[in-house]
Amino acid sequence: MTSSDNARVASSYAAVRRISRQSGSNFYRSFWLLPRLQRDAMSALYAFARITDDLGDSNEPVMLRRHALNWWRQTTAMNLIGDASATIRLAEEVDEFSPAVAARLRARAGEIMPALRHASDHFSIPSRYLLEIIDGVLADQQKSRFDTFEQLEHYCYLVASAVGIACLHIWGFREPLPMQAAIDCGLAFQLTNILRDVSEDAARGRIYLPRQHFEQHGLDEDDLLHPRRDARLRCLILDETRRASELFDSGWRVWDSLEEPGRPMFSMMWRTYRALLQRIAEDPDAILSRRVSLGMKTRLGIVSSHFVGPLYRRLPVPPAEVGRDPRTPPLQAHS
Repeated sequence: MTSSDNARVASSYAAVRRISRQSGSNFYRSFWLLPRLQRDAMSALYAFARITDDLGDSNEPVMLRRHALNWWRQTTAMNLIGDASATIRLAEEVDEFSPAVAARLRARAGEIMPALRHASDHFSIPSRYLLEIIDGVLADQQKSRFDTFEQLEHYCYLVASAVGIACLHIWGFREPLPMQAAIDCGLAFQLTNILRDVSEDAARGRIYLPRQHFEQHGLDEDDLLHPRRDARLRCLILDETRRASELFDSGWRVWDSLEEPGRPMFSMMWRTYRALLQRIAEDPDAILSRRVSLGMKTRLGIVSSHFVGPLYRRLPVPPAEVGRDPRTPPLQAHS
């Protein structure tokens, strides 16, 4: 690359680090477990996912949000597929974009695409996973109900597993990557988020738990849209926590394939989400009145045990899932 190209990429990395830092996310803090190059690549991935989510959560009408996401997807594909030119390529703008929206989209693309393209090239992240992240946010604009667990699995794959697999390419792994375990890990994380957010999603008119599961417990949509203490709902939540627990066990099998630099971050994320799921399982009714979270003592314990070498080396390794054919779709027998 020329000196001007290098300057453009460096400026883009500064922008994605700023976007990641300003998010205040615990996810961003975990980046400091990684060496500098991988840390910067994670910032590029995070900023890309953050901007994609913001486009889906904006106050614009649904149709305009879809147009913006489709434009973002085309622009991402144009910059990741084919010749890695230093010039940022922009998709053709649609007539519905106001000048302000168009300018904002162009500015965001100019900010992050050089870093995203550089990270993608350097760590050989297949472009399909980055495009699937956008597909997940697009799916959220089109669907607020799931009839079957298989439908929910596909949604979770787009919004969580695709992100996780992109992360694995940055962290480094030894072939063969246990792909089903990687997918299951993302499903476990997202199912935990769904359980935590049952009440918040209901307030937005959304139900992510599949119809086939809540109807098995004698519940209907109204019970999910106006959740209250109910033995049937408690049993549903406990069933889902058991399903997610199995997915966590399967997901841990990724550990054996990870290169050493990525192991602390994977472990910290896995243990944090697993602890959150355990908190929900211990008191299923709590999700009806508040957003369940880990206490400060628990969070500090998990964080410190990964940043302090002697503590990290003493962490117990969770047992890998036993007796499941990794080629079998997760938990079909429970669906």
